[in-house]
Amino acid sequence: MTLAENHFLIVALVAVMVAAPLLAAAAVMAGISRSSPRTPAAVALGLAFLAANGLAWLWHTGDGVACEFGDRLGGGSFIHVDGITTVLLPFVALVMLANLLVAPKRFLDVPATARILGSASGTFALFATAHPILIVMLWIATALPAWIATRGTPGGRPAARVFALALLAALGCVAVGTVLMLIDPPWEKNCGLVGTAGGWLVAVAVLFREGIVPFHSWYPAVYSAAPLSMALAATVPQVGAYTAVRLLIGHADHGAGVAQELVVVSQLALVTAVYGGALAVVQRDLRGLIGMLAMSQSAMVLAALAGKLPMELNGAFCVWISSGLSLTGIALVAWALESRAGPLSLETPQGRFRDSPTLAALFMLFGLASIGLPGTLSFVADDLIVSGSLDEQLHAGLMVIASTVLAAIAVLRGWFTIFGGPSAIDGPRHRILLRERVALLALLVPIFVFGLFPAPLVGALERAAAELLGVPVDHAPAGGEVTIGPP
Repeated sequence: MTLAENHFLIVALVAVMVAAPLLAAAAVMAGISRSSPRTPAAVALGLAFLAANGLAWLWHTGDGVACEFGDRLGGGSFIHVDGITTVLLPFVALVMLANLLVAPKRFLDVPATARILGSASGTFALFATAHPILIVMLWIATALPAWIATRGTPGGRPAARVFALALLAALGCVAVGTVLMLIDPPWEKNCGLVGTAGGWLVAVAVLFREGIVPFHSWYPAVYSAAPLSMALAATVPQVGAYTAVRLLIGHADHGAGVAQELVVVSQLALVTAVYGGALAVVQRDLRGLIGMLAMSQSAMVLAALAGKLPMELNGAFCVWISSGLSLTGIALVAWALESRAGPLSLETPQGRFRDSPTLAALFMLFGLASIGLPGTLSFVADDLIVSGSLDEQLHAGLMVIASTVLAAIAVLRGWFTIFGGPSAIDGPRHRILLRERVALLALLVPIFVFGLFPAPLVGALERAAAELLGVPVDHAPAGGEVTIGPP
């Protein structure tokens, strides 16, 4: 296959990913399958998932040259597909599809289904571009459905207000900052104060969007009030982290690798990771626990993005994927339990093991996978991050370890409180539904497969990280091992 044919197929697959959810949303809103909107939505997201995997296969069997199409502005093209894109897109597609499949029927009417599909399409488009202006526009497309869903939930208006204030502030900062960076590009040698100010504004926008202290209040608010499918869609893909990758890494600071403002952001993210883990330990309900874990995990990704070595950046991408899959699994198990038993308190033992033993087992597996259980992808990710952090900054490595320990305590406390304790002998028994089983196992399988056989994923991400940082990488041998060449 020629280079031109390969790039044409890549662009076609990106178009399928973005268009399929939009067409399904239009069909659902037009009244097609109104009694069961999940069906056409699942078909569309399943098609997007297949297209994302096809994209990854084409990329990793191709020439390794970034595929760019359309207008180019500020170092980024309208469509930009590289090693990072082809790893993150299948992950995002899987998360979106699992959200749709597990969502309880009463939360999946026509408008809710259209919001999930619209959010998925906007996220796919965002992860397939490096164009600064398009990134800013897609920030709105990825945040608006979650705000509408939160506002429409009974009692959700206060949380929606907090979410709107945070996202409007973030949008203002990223829009102004991006314009300033385009006027005075920091990736050129004659950059002045205008470009520097633009970079700092983008960094502040990333802090807001990722829920980093002191801009974190919207995270627990959304998880407590919104349908979990929309809370996960707004947080798990990590739009802020992707924006940092495209605007603050690689071509920032005269091509020097990592922008100085991202280094400052990483220190705040380390504090947030520990703070979120500590708050997760003392939550009074399961949704609060999940929200704090999400805040802590997203901060961990952002902290590692400031690494100066490909190994550290590789660890950030591995945490990005592993924490996203495991957190989505925990949240969807919690949602399945909540749909059966109502809101779940962590103040007294609930005794839910006898009611739902399969969900209890899945909760434990996803929980352990989120805290570095050997044999899981998070174990590989934590090893990469801690090794890199301890080599560069002792305090960073210790804070990563502390946040992991706190998250472990929170997860185990949550499991024993929800599933432990006495249960009524004549109480109801709830079997896990087929669609729930399929979705949760689909999330669980890659966590353990890439944990036991990490070489292909780690090798691909190592090359992509080295390309971002401008470090030459020798081609990986057949076993997947990557050798970093001299700078």
